[in-house]
Amino acid sequence: MSKGAPDVFSGALGQRFNYVSHLGHGGMAEVYLARDCFHEREVALKIVRAAPNAGEDRKQLDHLWLNEMRLAGRLKHPYILEIYEAGAEGGHSFLVMEYLTGGSLASFTSPATLLPPSRVADVVFKVCHALEYANTQGLLHRDVKPANVLLAADGTPKVSDFGAAYLLGEEHTQVMGVGTLAFMPPEHFEGAEPSVQHDIYATGIMAYHLLCGAYPHRAETQANLIHEKLHAKPAPLATRRNDLPAALVAAVDRAIHRDRAERFATWQAFRDSLAQAFPELIAQSATVTESARFEALRRIPFFSGFSETQVWEAVRIGELRDFDSGTEVIAEGSQDTTLYVVESGDLEVIHRGVRLGRIPTGEAFGEIAFVEGADRPRSASVRTNTPTTVTAFSAESLKQASGALQAAFGRAIVRLLVNRLIHSNDRYVAAIRTKSGAK
Repeated sequence: MSKGAPDVFSGALGQRFNYVSHLGHGGMAEVYLARDCFHEREVALKIVRAAPNAGEDRKQLDHLWLNEMRLAGRLKHPYILEIYEAGAEGGHSFLVMEYLTGGSLASFTSPATLLPPSRVADVVFKVCHALEYANTQGLLHRDVKPANVLLAADGTPKVSDFGAAYLLGEEHTQVMGVGTLAFMPPEHFEGAEPSVQHDIYATGIMAYHLLCGAYPHRAETQANLIHEKLHAKPAPLATRRNDLPAALVAAVDRAIHRDRAERFATWQAFRDSLAQAFPELIAQSATVTESARFEALRRIPFFSGFSETQVWEAVRIGELRDFDSGTEVIAEGSQDTTLYVVESGDLEVIHRGVRLGRIPTGEAFGEIAFVEGADRPRSASVRTNTPTTVTAFSAESLKQASGALQAAFGRAIVRLLVNRLIHSNDRYVAAIRTKSGAK
């Protein structure tokens, strides 16, 4: 047992987990930073406190805890905090969770600490993806708020705390009336059944809060806030901050619309609306966000067979490169081992001065290095005919990628090669017919 460790680490838990520090606490549990001796990694260890009573409040907390335990290992998404396992040792129930060092979005909700709008849009876009994925797994989060979006050291957001989740299609009794008041939609107070629009509304409120440091409703008491949600319109975001792109303002205002018929009905609609703001946000910040890169890649035919999780991974390992017209991207005889996907522009393939063909927007080149998995001189040059933008994937980055992403690249390359073979065959047949006709 580590020096200064709480008593819960004195038994079997202490044999596996070395106490490091206390991270925080919730309604029924304490969270500690610990060293998992079995897996040799730092983890966030959430341990239930001893119950002082068995009243209704405790029963509700027990139900929420059971929710979290049931979800252990079920949600696998790059923007959802991973729960490695759930268990019980020495009379203590616990969850072993991924440990993130960047705090939470709650640190960026005051006027003095706001993130740049481009960063907020990027984070919210990723949260939408995470919650859409959770919805496909039959879950509604029901407590989306800045404090429940944690940040990795590199700023990657991860949705956490699914204890209040509503399990769609479950027949057992579920806890109702959970969540945080400021983020609850108006229909909640009218007794409406939870739906995806509940989480969309909460995410919109979170976005609003992160963009201007205030809530859209001004009431200060619980009763007045509920009344305002039901009967008044939220303060338009543009009245709180006037330097935001109109498309971003429109997306947030629609997400928190009181009328469900006007509010986004799907995560896809919310994400598409956010994406409309990316061009202006990029121009303002001079940086391209990962979310904007995701939108760009998923529209390229080469990535049509990739899952959204695989596209996100491709965004993180790919490198955006721009070339002027007439630039030699690959030199004949070089040892270049990079796979390139054309986002915009047009290129030509040249062998010993002879033009062999062209590579239009949406296609890839350099795929032989990926297929063969070995260094060999390039057999042809590739040169741009117009200003061109590509995403480059180094052989090493693809080697280190997940098996699922490698398989997706493999399938895409097979499709590419088959299409080229069909095109070559068509050209050959056309040439033969032309030659035969000339005779």
